Amino acid sequence: MTLIDTIRKSNNEGKSCLITYVTAGDPDIDTSYKILESLSNNGADIIELGIPFSDPISDGPTIQKASERALSNKMTIPIALDMIKKFRRSYQTPIIVFGYFNPFLQYGLKKVMKDIRKVGAEGVLIVDLPPEESFETQLAADYAELELVYLLAPTSTKERIGIVSKLSNSFIYLVSVTGVTGVRKKLDKNLQSFIANIKQKTNKPVCVGFGISEPAHVKQLKTKCDGIVIGSAIISIIENNLRKKGQIISKISNFISKIKKSTFI
Repeated sequence: MTLIDTIRKSNNEGKSCLITYVTAGDPDIDTSYKILESLSNNGADIIELGIPFSDPISDGPTIQKASERALSNKMTIPIALDMIKKFRRSYQTPIIVFGYFNPFLQYGLKKVMKDIRKVGAEGVLIVDLPPEESFETQLAADYAELELVYLLAPTSTKERIGIVSKLSNSFIYLVSVTGVTGVRKKLDKNLQSFIANIKQKTNKPVCVGFGISEPAHVKQLKTKCDGIVIGSAIISIIENNLRKKGQIISKISNFISKIKKSTFI
């Protein structure tokens, strides 16, 4: 099922689509795979699987540390793709490969898109790819029949919003704040008007992430957008239990189950 179809199916069933993010290879490769299973088993509608990068400029300290741990475990694009291939044997939850442009460019844009599709992923999100410079990447994604997800932020200009709305063959990911990823206690007071503004300009599904970390946040947003992205809150569970790895899966499972319940409208 495509990402757009998955989001619309969730909405038609009376809930906001739950999108979860984890870094491939964190805290180790075996546990990382078990986390994918846990996310799928406990209600994640879509999973973003992050490719670790040494200079993750859009990520706050929590995900930066996750990338460092994953890189120390020798995580690479091919190993991450093998994880997806293994996952796809038992699970149908759509997957977005999330990363930075340089590793994809080094791998080869056409080849990486082809290989991502070959293992069964549905989409790609390149967090530092400006839409104005995405033509070649979008062509490679289109050729591989992948959805390429674009980001918009509160600082996005009218021109950029128009470009993304025209280019996108997937949902549009709204960054809820100016700044980097990370858990926040309160959502930006202007976020709902930002969502409404974008929804007036596109018929694509609109999903919101960065800083959403608890059921109360989801309840505030679930009627305003089509999907919610949770990332740093999951990574924080991993980070807080590095010495008790046996508890990571159960704690993530409990957390996602609570978040899932809060997505029902």
